[in-house]
Amino acid sequence: MKPTVTSAKSYDNCDLHVHDYGVEKLYLIKATGPIDRRQRAIVFKDVLEINKTANFFYILDNRGGYEIELSPADMSFLNALLYEGGIRYIRGAVVTLDVAYNLLVSLAKAKARAENFEVELVSTTMFADAEEFVTSKMQELMKVRQD
Repeated sequence: MKPTVTSAKSYDNCDLHVHDYGVEKLYLIKATGPIDRRQRAIVFKDVLEINKTANFFYILDNRGGYEIELSPADMSFLNALLYEGGIRYIRGAVVTLDVAYNLLVSLAKAKARAENFEVELVSTTMFADAEEFVTSKMQELMKVRQD
């Protein structure tokens, strides 16, 4: 399935492109500078206005190597924001050259599961791998709906 880019918006230190796959959307967040909790919250609030399902599919593209601040308290805050907005199922990928980011992804997965999300997150150095992971999870979900 070929997506349609339905919207694009620039924020402080990131850009958001929304790829429409019919009912579901893929949110591509590209870091253009350091991203903190406040900036993520602004983007997530916009995502919640657009998103019409309980599913959140995203790619955070940080191939630029910008500082991505995300403490456990930040994770809880952002998870609560998404949960209150109706999100229950998260599939995401982070594209980064920072191999230590896998530790942050592991912590984020554990926190999200503890906060009642069904979640799969990965970190990779290749954008194509991130896109393949997230779109394959979206296709799996869409196939289950059809069966």
